[in-house]
Amino acid sequence: MTLRLFHGTTEQFDSFDTSCMLGAHFGTAAAAAARLHDIAGGEGEVREYEITFQNALEIVDLGTWGFPSVLRELRSKGVLSAAQVDAAYEANNRSDMAGWAFIKDALQAAGYDALRYSNLVEDPGSESFIVLEAEQIGPCDDDEPRPATCRP
Repeated sequence: MTLRLFHGTTEQFDSFDTSCMLGAHFGTAAAAAARLHDIAGGEGEVREYEITFQNALEIVDLGTWGFPSVLRELRSKGVLSAAQVDAAYEANNRSDMAGWAFIKDALQAAGYDALRYSNLVEDPGSESFIVLEAEQIGPCDDDEPRPATCRP
């Protein structure tokens, strides 16, 4: 499935690096703008991207997406066993990158390549997504090498 969704950022970059996090968050333009307002007083820009995924795990909006919160949710959904949660914490103790890699590997082994949730904070009720890998994120217009803003 390919969707056109939005991401708010205060940074200038040409590509996403999801190696030190669960993944990149995308949602409606209103959700991205609200997030920018919350984290940077509205500074930054909202960009449109095409995200691609095959199977998104439906979860609740965790509000904050810290490592313990994500582990609890994945355990409650049956994606991770108790032993996997312990192993994830051990990996995270080595480094953030190792911890997130463990979680992403477990999600992918369970057949998921994205997460989907009903946003409770930014643009409440709208759907938001987290894609796990940078390769799942593309420019919203194939004629442009990288998006700045996209035409409708």
